[in-house]
Amino acid sequence: MAISDSAAATHRARIRVFLERVADRFPDNPIIALREKYGRTLGLVITWESQGDGTFAVSDLETPDLERRILESAIVDCRALFAQKDTCYLPSVLKAYKSLVGPERARKLTELSQLVNAVVRDGKLTSPVMYSGRLEEDNGLGPGRLLGDDQIAMDYIYGVAFHDDPERAQRLANVSDTATVRFAVILQLNQLIYAAECLRDQIHHDVEARYLRLDE
Repeated sequence: MAISDSAAATHRARIRVFLERVADRFPDNPIIALREKYGRTLGLVITWESQGDGTFAVSDLETPDLERRILESAIVDCRALFAQKDTCYLPSVLKAYKSLVGPERARKLTELSQLVNAVVRDGKLTSPVMYSGRLEEDNGLGPGRLLGDDQIAMDYIYGVAFHDDPERAQRLANVSDTATVRFAVILQLNQLIYAAECLRDQIHHDVEARYLRLDE
């Protein structure tokens, strides 16, 4: 079904803002800088050392880390991508893009849609990479559920970085150490940025291929 001219204009405006914001902010985002050392998929770096008898033991365990001030700067840059009311809210940008290219082209974007919807949903980061190993009666997910790094990240973002929710901040008091919490946030933001990069690249591709016009 064709969309109205006014709706199309709104969708194009949303996409242009998204592209401008991604281009302006992401190259300097400290999460991107971490990839130079750890690769695009951030994770643990384990160093093994020979024991001289044919066996090996872990001699060092390193995780990507950022100082609190720098991490919170990265959060501010990324917040627009998961804040539902923001123009750059990732699922809304995806929806606008698919509306403009039409149903036939949109059906070929299944993997991109799955990626975006797995990473952010209902204004929350929702793709756990690791779990704290602790079951809680009330961790925001329901009783008897493992606390994932997605929940830890949201608790940090709104409970510590933005001071919006004291209950979230209190939940973090029981999560290992502060480095573990920062690592959870970094993993989640990296996934979010990766999804945004994939969406950006696909939009640029479709503009070049003339599936999509943003200058009307």
